[in-house]
Amino acid sequence: MEALKFDQLPNLVADLKNEVLEMKALLLQKAEPQQEPDKPINIKDVAELTGLTVPTLYGYVQRNEIPFNKKGNRLYFFNSDIISWIKTGKQKTLKELASEADAFLSNK
Repeated sequence: MEALKFDQLPNLVADLKNEVLEMKALLLQKAEPQQEPDKPINIKDVAELTGLTVPTLYGYVQRNEIPFNKKGNRLYFFNSDIISWIKTGKQKTLKELASEADAFLSNK
C-alpha cells in the first residue's frame, strides 16, 4: 500500500462517500421486503389456512360471512382478505371489557 498524500485526500473522501452511498442503497433494497401481488387461492387452500372444513367454508360463502370473489362458477379468495377476516374475530379480554365498562359508567 502506497503512502497517501494530502493532495489526494479530497478525491479519496469523495470515492469513499460514493461507495458508502452505493452500499446503503443496496442494503435498503435488500431490507425492503419485495411484496408479491396477492394471488387468488382456492377453497382447499383456505381450508388449510383456517383449519376449517370445505363444507363449512361453503356455508360461510353462502351466508356472505367470509370475503370471497366469484367469477363464473368459481370462487376465489385472497390470502390477505382471509387473514383480515380472521383478525376481525378477536375477542376482548376481561380487562378490556372492564375498562370499557368503567369508561362508559364514568361518562353517565
